[in-house]
Amino acid sequence: MQRLKMMFVLLIIFPNYIFCQDITDYSKVKTNSGEVKIPGKWKQLNKMDDSGQTYLKNKEGVIIAIAQNPKKSYSFFKSDVSDFENVKLFYTWDSDYYKENKFKTDKIKENPELEYIIWKYNDKQLDNVFLFGSSKNTFLNLLVYSNGWSEDEKIIFLEKLFILNK
Repeated sequence: MQRLKMMFVLLIIFPNYIFCQDITDYSKVKTNSGEVKIPGKWKQLNKMDDSGQTYLKNKEGVIIAIAQNPKKSYSFFKSDVSDFENVKLFYTWDSDYYKENKFKTDKIKENPELEYIIWKYNDKQLDNVFLFGSSKNTFLNLLVYSNGWSEDEKIIFLEKLFILNK
């Protein structure tokens, strides 16, 4: 009888455990080119009409920004080069703007296989860490702006966010 009860409990609980949905909370943000899924709970702060960047904040006070725009909407885009070459053009285009405005910039990491570049500029208060990447016919522009996370934590978050939405 004990064994029968145990089998009954397992038959009820086990399938629910195996087939349950992902228990991780996600937030979603509507971009100019679709929707981006973000791990965790994020509250939207504002959206910049010119760049399409949406700023969000979590309960820890970490601020992120997300933009997803068609590649062909950028002046530097070249249809006759690879997606990663276009990501490099995107990085050059944006980082040159910050350099011209006397901000310090640094390229941190690039991944030609996954088609992204991670870089930062310092706004004279703290580092803004970006990931520019290629996703189908769009560019994903991801930013972490916080002094609550180390640079490594920012990079790990950006890479996970990019892969989740690639």
